Amino acid sequence: MKKLISVVAPMYNEEGTAHIYCQEMKKMTEGLSDRYDFEIILVNDGSKDNTYAVMLEEQAANPKEITTVCLSRNFGLEGAVNAGIRKAKGDAVVVMDADLQDPPHLIPEMIEKWENGADIVVGSRVKRSNDNFFKKAGAGFYYKVMDWLSGKIKLEKSAANFRLLSRKALDQVLALPEVNSVFRVVVPFVGMKTDVVEYDRDKRYAGTTKYNLKSMIPYALDSITGISVEPLRKIMFLQPAAVLWFVVSLVAMCLTGGSWKAAWFVSMIMSAFFELILLALGIMAEYIAQIMTEVKGRPTSIIYEYVPCEHAQERTEE
Repeated sequence: MKKLISVVAPMYNEEGTAHIYCQEMKKMTEGLSDRYDFEIILVNDGSKDNTYAVMLEEQAANPKEITTVCLSRNFGLEGAVNAGIRKAKGDAVVVMDADLQDPPHLIPEMIEKWENGADIVVGSRVKRSNDNFFKKAGAGFYYKVMDWLSGKIKLEKSAANFRLLSRKALDQVLALPEVNSVFRVVVPFVGMKTDVVEYDRDKRYAGTTKYNLKSMIPYALDSITGISVEPLRKIMFLQPAAVLWFVVSLVAMCLTGGSWKAAWFVSMIMSAFFELILLALGIMAEYIAQIMTEVKGRPTSIIYEYVPCEHAQERTEE
């Protein structure tokens, strides 16, 4: 029996992209059909347009390869990814965006690296020429912070969710007990032999990006608190800074004889100090929120409908 490759593609309001994505995936799978079977898992993350209807049409046209998963509501990217990888039956599983910014033509190269012994193959973006300045700057800052805090966990730079995982690696990811996990963080955590495929990130085929400032900040905070406790440890460095500012304020008062200028200077110092206190409390609040989420133990997503493709059904019946 041929090896099965599962490809997980979360979709949220991708009515204009779903059809062309399936066409591009079919071109890719046809080139490898003599060696592999494919399971293309389309995950509808509570779309408000006709994305799910298009997904069902594509499944009806290609029942051997296309699996559809419909969530009960919008759970966000991580919830959709988690639902897809838990349903995947493949010997290797690829996670990618459905907007075609993650190019399907790289999947054969990923598979080749997997066949050569890699448990994880990461898609690393060399160029982001189609992203605006804000997104490039934000992404650059995010990866620098993550690298600073990651400790012994090796994070590939400019790598998002576009990755191939062997069944062995995926089983380890799925065995992790945490609830509020971030895929691009838990995959490096499990380690194993990792290889990289570099590519230039293209513009999205249709629609608009779902990654705005409102969604990116919580995602970044989940990533940071999920990878390390370093932010909590670094809070301790605020204490010597506070002592230094107190000494500077005291010297300023003595040298100026307690004038209004010194009082203004001291008030500025104290304001900065209180800002640091609020920052420390905010960091601790993020970790407390993570603890609360884990204690509740609620699933990251709820599957409303699941229709496996024929190749997946064959693996289930074995």
